[in-house]
Amino acid sequence: MIHKTLTFLLFTALSINGFCQRTNNFRSLPEKPYNGKALTVFYNPSGTPLQNKESVNAVVYKYTDYKWEAADVKFVKAGKEWKSDLQVPINTGILAFKFVSGDSIDNNKDFGYFIMLNDKDRPGKMAPGGYIGWGFARSPSYGKNIPGYINFKGISDTATYHWLNQEILNNQKSKSLLARDYAIALSAYMGEHAAPKLVLATKYLTRMDANESELLDARYISANLIRDKNLTDSINMVISQKFPNGSIARLAAFKKMSSIRDIDSLLVASEDFLSKFPEANTNAKFNLENRINYGVIYQNLMVFGRLKKRPTDYVSKYIDSLPYNMLTSVYYKLIGIPYHRKEGDLKKIAEDSDLFVKRFEYFKANQPASMAYLSPSEWKSEYQKTFVAMVSSDHIGLLNYQKRYQQALQYAKEAQAILDYNNAEINNQQALSLKMLGLNKDLQMLLKKSMFKNQSSTEMIAMIREAFVKERGSEKGFQEYLESLKNPADKEKELKDIKESMIKKEMPTWSMKDLNGKTVNSNDLKGKTVILDFWATWCVPCKASFPGMKLAVEKYKNDPDVVFYFVDTEERGDTYKTENAKYIKDNNYPFNVLFDNRLEGMKTNSEVFNKICKAFTISGIPQKLIIDKNGYLRFISIGFKGSATGLADEMTALIEMTKKAE
Repeated sequence: MIHKTLTFLLFTALSINGFCQRTNNFRSLPEKPYNGKALTVFYNPSGTPLQNKESVNAVVYKYTDYKWEAADVKFVKAGKEWKSDLQVPINTGILAFKFVSGDSIDNNKDFGYFIMLNDKDRPGKMAPGGYIGWGFARSPSYGKNIPGYINFKGISDTATYHWLNQEILNNQKSKSLLARDYAIALSAYMGEHAAPKLVLATKYLTRMDANESELLDARYISANLIRDKNLTDSINMVISQKFPNGSIARLAAFKKMSSIRDIDSLLVASEDFLSKFPEANTNAKFNLENRINYGVIYQNLMVFGRLKKRPTDYVSKYIDSLPYNMLTSVYYKLIGIPYHRKEGDLKKIAEDSDLFVKRFEYFKANQPASMAYLSPSEWKSEYQKTFVAMVSSDHIGLLNYQKRYQQALQYAKEAQAILDYNNAEINNQQALSLKMLGLNKDLQMLLKKSMFKNQSSTEMIAMIREAFVKERGSEKGFQEYLESLKNPADKEKELKDIKESMIKKEMPTWSMKDLNGKTVNSNDLKGKTVILDFWATWCVPCKASFPGMKLAVEKYKNDPDVVFYFVDTEERGDTYKTENAKYIKDNNYPFNVLFDNRLEGMKTNSEVFNKICKAFTISGIPQKLIIDKNGYLRFISIGFKGSATGLADEMTALIEMTKKAE
């Protein structure tokens, strides 16, 4: 703490003029840097995480027009140092650097590398933004630091006030922009003694020519810092009179709309709200503070409009307004859920997926303002990871459904650059594209890589079997061949992890009925290894795991000492038994299904599952329990990782260890 205090005092003294935060690792020329002029930055990685790296580059954060913007900077070797020549924008006050090489970074041990700039047009003055850029970089509680740059608890409000005060004194044009933050820091610094200065700030912000943003800042200071209700009401009245369709009116309308519970009425009110208060004309800061979320409004129209089968196509109407941070959520609700549940019009779902992907790719080329703290290369990486994790597999599947195999293949290849064949669903869709395009050589390579990672589907196994039989004339030796394709190191690690997760806990007794109404009791299963797979007809990952579970069931179909039960639980309504039976039959699953019990007064059939959750402190489905011949719980397998072959192998390992357990 002493070191940080001394550092602060040192920079206070230095900040009279621009400076480079010189260290043994960091310097710049000229030593007195200016905005709008050229600058050479030198970096010596000796003693840093980047020492001995073959290449070094940087992300530079420019505090430009009082906002942080990130850019990539290329560095070249210069003796023991790395250097880069920069042209500093005229409206930039301070620069910060993060040096990178691969996954390694150097941010000066969370102190950052900073260069404060002089103003080339005002001798002896700091460049606009220099003082407060330095202050905000160290004041995370104000929300105007550089996200992810330095891990810093923050300087005191007194120090933040100092930098705000310096900025306003030296750059009067920043007064309106910084008045609210100034008031917050002043109030934290001086407490009740700040009142006279807060009143002066409010008077300035409510002058005759004040714009709405200034008046809203005055309203905030009055309501939250001065806490003068009469003054706040007076400011509200001024805002309402000067801006009758402005932020105050918008907030009132939004609150009224948010109280509506009837979906049809909400849809009408949402369209009316967007008509009266278009997002493009609103104050984003006010919206955020008051939780006026236009993204949620667009989402409600799209999702509820589809649910209610409204004639208006809200997706096509509002997709170009949907913000980046809402895309994955709405895509999952409108595309992912119905696609995996095989509900609704698949053709329409595919058309909507195209629209969403087009919107995603707009942001790929036009980095969202909310992501300005990422450099272009960082944004590209962040975008690709998000798109692949949340969208790729469904969109590729829908492209295949439309027989657009070449496009599906292109998206699959882009996904593999990140996933490296570690996602069974994308592997499966890519295999289908390759097969339909007749690219057999590429298909066989994909099938082998997928099996090596143990990320294959039952369809892919069928393709491998087909090629095996074609080459050898029969299926003899196929299982051994299939096992030989898997990575031995992965199998060893999995077995080690499984051994370490083994438990021995007494199971609660249970009794449930099967599809035919026959009662099955836990006490009658002693002497057998029992697998209970808890699932529900509404559970997407539960049903996604069934192809893998089918492989496991078929492997043990001739073993009388191993029994699988698929326990349908947490269902509402009265039709789930019929839906269950139809789903199992339609998909040709050789499963023994049990129905959890619904006790009197319960909303769901979850008596046994609730009992087990309480006994073992677990929750959620899918949950697979492996019970030994003496009735002890040995393993709990939670969720589904996406690979049918991986799940089948996991079940095999769990069962074999349980059979040997004492």
